[in-house]
Amino acid sequence: MKLLFILSLLLATFTDPWLVRKINVTKAQAESAYKKGDYKLAISKYRYLIDSLDVNEAEINLNLAHSYYLEKDSAQAKNTYASISESDNGRVKSKANQQLGIMANQSGKTDEALSYFKNAIKADPANGDARYNYEMLKRKVEEEKKKKQQQQQKKQDKDNKMEPSEYAKRLKEQADNLVSQQQYESAYNLLMAGMKRDKTVSSYQDYITRLGNVAGIIKIN
Repeated sequence: MKLLFILSLLLATFTDPWLVRKINVTKAQAESAYKKGDYKLAISKYRYLIDSLDVNEAEINLNLAHSYYLEKDSAQAKNTYASISESDNGRVKSKANQQLGIMANQSGKTDEALSYFKNAIKADPANGDARYNYEMLKRKVEEEKKKKQQQQQKKQDKDNKMEPSEYAKRLKEQADNLVSQQQYESAYNLLMAGMKRDKTVSSYQDYITRLGNVAGIIKIN
């Protein structure tokens, strides 16, 4: 018991009341400046806590990162968020990854942003903002991917569509003439034979298919 008392007394001796007071006052000043939107002053106070008073707290570093971000100092904000993105404090780790995700998304790096948002959710499943950001970005990426695929398909269909040659146009006129005489099968056979000679006749494929259907119905009857 006597030894424990001596150790406690020594620790109390080494604790500088002035330093404790200085840290608490500076924290209050930094928080006040942050709430007022004076991010330059907040940065100055948080940096003083870290660099001069040796305060190494996850929350302090997170607030410093937020201040850099809101002051539009992207480089410092990103570096500071990154430095605490593997923090042992789950809430801080989640918030840091969430902000890195937001910054990545703002830079057009969607895959990187999704990865950060996912890490934020893993670090703190209760972080609803990170989950919302992930789900919205994921949906946007999927919609853009679908739209791109549709555009590519449309372009491909357009490229694959052949313009009819003069021969094909003349053949179509002959087929129309046969149709006017209700000779559907003859018109169909004419175009099918023409397709073997000239592939551009296939540009009338829908018309040829309808002719074949009508000719088949008539033959059955």
